[in-house]
Amino acid sequence: MDTVLNSVFPIDYSSVRMSFISNMGIIGLMFVSRELSFKDSLIFAFLFGILIDTTQYAYFLMFALSFTITIVIVRVWANQINNSLPEIIILGILTIFVKEVVVFIIIRFLGISSMSFLTWFTSRQFLSLIGNIPLIVLAFYGYDLKNRFEVNKDRARRRNEKTLWMKVSNPYE
Repeated sequence: MDTVLNSVFPIDYSSVRMSFISNMGIIGLMFVSRELSFKDSLIFAFLFGILIDTTQYAYFLMFALSFTITIVIVRVWANQINNSLPEIIILGILTIFVKEVVVFIIIRFLGISSMSFLTWFTSRQFLSLIGNIPLIVLAFYGYDLKNRFEVNKDRARRRNEKTLWMKVSNPYE
């Protein structure tokens, strides 16, 4: 979905105008990492980042490192946040912001860009943070729909079981 949205809204690398950058990948990673263990979520973030690095024109390991560092920070914050829509929107915006700050630090450290933080934020991040709010809401409802489907499927499976649980729990009665 990021590739489709980034082709509809092209990125202006000259920083003449504001750019919208879709971040559905990191948002999906944020939702998935909340269910996994800490170690599994870091491994998944690193592997997902390598996939993004190899499929898009980026510097190798830039997204792998930025996704991994972002998931470390998000996992600390996610422990304090419930599953309500406003809190998930705030967590999603913070996730996008942290990922982009890590990418900015990496490209500044490697000398790829000489853009100042304020120029980078106004031309590249402001519209992306605001524009990703509807995408975060869409991802939240999609994730909630998937969870409800799994619960209903599990409930139907349990309803169709023929085991008498009372006899299994105490076979000597």
